[in-house]
Amino acid sequence: MKHPMTSTPVLVLALLLSAGVTQAAHAQAPSSGVKTEERAGVNPQGTAAAKVTISAVTATVEAIDLATRMVTLVRPDGKSFVVQAGEEVRNLAQVKVGDKVTVEYYEGLVAEIAPPGSAPDKVKVTEAMGRAAPGERPAGAVGEAISATVVIEYVDTLRNVVHFKGPLGKTRIVKVMKPEFRTMLKNLKPGDQVKLTYFEAVAVSVKPASN
Repeated sequence: MKHPMTSTPVLVLALLLSAGVTQAAHAQAPSSGVKTEERAGVNPQGTAAAKVTISAVTATVEAIDLATRMVTLVRPDGKSFVVQAGEEVRNLAQVKVGDKVTVEYYEGLVAEIAPPGSAPDKVKVTEAMGRAAPGERPAGAVGEAISATVVIEYVDTLRNVVHFKGPLGKTRIVKVMKPEFRTMLKNLKPGDQVKLTYFEAVAVSVKPASN
């Protein structure tokens, strides 16, 4: 379904689990039916860390317009909302009133220390899309990852503060909050290059009304 964000869950999980990252998770499901889970980790060498927040809600199809691809959904708390199923959601004609639709939204960050002597990467945007095969239950995912290399200028491991210069030459000062990234911070020194990848993704799947 259309969403301003992009990257497939496969890409998200690959980024999170790359370099042997060890995970920590926390989940919460408020009365609205939206379940939020946070996963974070750092690899054994302390050279790569990742964090991803996953928000998911399972809603019931109340109405569907195949001509406009507009679908009205009802959350578990009874509130309805309208979404437009993009082309990435294949087999939309199979969706019926009463079907359950699960929408998952992923957002996260991966940081990895580049090997010494590496050439800095330019800002790169990677888009990805996944669709169900023809004849399968409707499903789709769409996402985007933005990568850039920054140069470390100063590291304070006592206050967990780092200064770094971005691709445009501007220096930023960041207070590192997540324990996993603080572990990585201990291995940084001025002059190191760190590749940062920010990603967002939406995945949609449909189950028959009887499920």
